[in-house]
Amino acid sequence: MTNQTVDNEERARYWMSVLGDDYLRSHFSTDQPLAIQQLTHNRYRTNPRTLVDHTLACLDLDGTEAVLDVGCGNGFVLRDVASRMRYPGSITAIDQSAEILNVAKENVNFTWVPVDYINGDARQLDTLIETQFDCVMANFLFHYIDNPGQMVSQLRRATAEDGLAVVTVEGLDSMPEMYQLHEEAMHAVGIPADVIERAPKGRRGTLSPHNGRAILEQEFPHVTEHPYEDWLRFDEARPFMEFYASGHRYAGLEKVAGDNVSEEQFTALFLDVQQRVEEIIDQQGFFRLSKVNVVFVARAS
Repeated sequence: MTNQTVDNEERARYWMSVLGDDYLRSHFSTDQPLAIQQLTHNRYRTNPRTLVDHTLACLDLDGTEAVLDVGCGNGFVLRDVASRMRYPGSITAIDQSAEILNVAKENVNFTWVPVDYINGDARQLDTLIETQFDCVMANFLFHYIDNPGQMVSQLRRATAEDGLAVVTVEGLDSMPEMYQLHEEAMHAVGIPADVIERAPKGRRGTLSPHNGRAILEQEFPHVTEHPYEDWLRFDEARPFMEFYASGHRYAGLEKVAGDNVSEEQFTALFLDVQQRVEEIIDQQGFFRLSKVNVVFVARAS
């Protein structure tokens, strides 16, 4: 294991401990942050193929499978999966947020097969299901999992012997431009040093492109990687600022700030980041935000 790998794993675990379950509950108590992220990714992507299409190609469905979506969120991927299903296929979708699960039910507004929605914690997957599935999906689940090996073991037990699991993750080095501007602006507007120290400096996830294959191979004998690289192009600052402030809640600062950052300081931070983005657009014609994602396909046999 390289020093960089150790650093990445320590960083991911630290930010998981900082953000924790409270962040998970607050971040997904409404659909707004997740919806803003998804809308922005799709509207401003430069890759002509969407990440959802890339993921569906990795699933390689014929429509008759039993599919499990672990951490289905607002149904953004599930909606497209459902549209490809046919008899005798079925879908089971799990999420720990009852509010987001209701949004998923609204978004998956047509399907040719039964969909069973379960409100439960994915980390307790073994207690939520009683059968195995041909296809198991876990899209961006590992942002919120502190013990990836244990979670992968449960995914394997949920996967039929001739089935597969599809795990989509974001790189820890994704969106470096946002985090760099954010950190510079925090210093510039006087965010307390101890808050800056605790604030995320990049993406999180205890299973990510740098270690995902090794962790999955502990349970699945055949694992392949399918990278999806993209960058978002912003010709004006407004959509990026919504993505940064509302979609990512100031790159996670809202969670760690507590009462140590005033509303006036958040306003100053917003304006400082906005000015920096506008200056880049004036100089280059656009602001670029790099995205790194990988879909792992793990086969049970």
